[in-house]
Amino acid sequence: MKETMNKPIILCIYFILVEMAPSQDHWETAIYADDVWSYVVPESELPSDWNTLDFDDSAWLTGPGGFGYGDDDDGTEIVPAMSVYLRRVFPVSEGTDLINAILHADYDDGFVAYLNGFEIGRSSNLGDPGTFVSFDGATNGDHEAQLYQGGYPDAHALDSLQLSSLLITGNNVLAVQVHNVGFNSSDMSSNFFLSFGIADGSTYYGPTPGWFQEPFAFSESNLPIVVID
Repeated sequence: MKETMNKPIILCIYFILVEMAPSQDHWETAIYADDVWSYVVPESELPSDWNTLDFDDSAWLTGPGGFGYGDDDDGTEIVPAMSVYLRRVFPVSEGTDLINAILHADYDDGFVAYLNGFEIGRSSNLGDPGTFVSFDGATNGDHEAQLYQGGYPDAHALDSLQLSSLLITGNNVLAVQVHNVGFNSSDMSSNFFLSFGIADGSTYYGPTPGWFQEPFAFSESNLPIVVID
């Protein structure tokens, strides 16, 4: 009897929360794989702040993504290497209503991605989240890129609570380290996309790629992020 009486209360709370949560209007993509990125093929360990906005990457090369060799899915072909490090700066305007985000990763063989210096995604073959990966570290097993084969990239979701603690008004940076399974590997791929769920009809970035699939739901709060000073 007690359990039955609680059900209407639970349902009432659920529908109140649903009504309070704003609807998402559409998705836009802020970073595309074929954008011009800053990149480096390191020969030694990089400074620990390489993935932060304040890092000076003026000595790095620039070129269109993706970065790699051997698969014909590279905008910039590099020499065979154990790793390549990437940076792409993007703006967030004051008052932008961002509900959530998705990092799409199409890679060979492994990666760790950071937003303003904080890890937001990692392939399972590069250890546990937060684990340091050296510039010459190899992946624990290989992984083939999917887009050039007609497949779908890995998706890593960020909810509003995560975004609100990471994004700032003005410039932000997505930084990614991509690793090979071995120096003699026949290929390497580095293709990354960052898309945002927009709360209203405003346009801040560009259209999503043709293969983009809107996620059904997020596990955390669906409240919007209003970026302010």
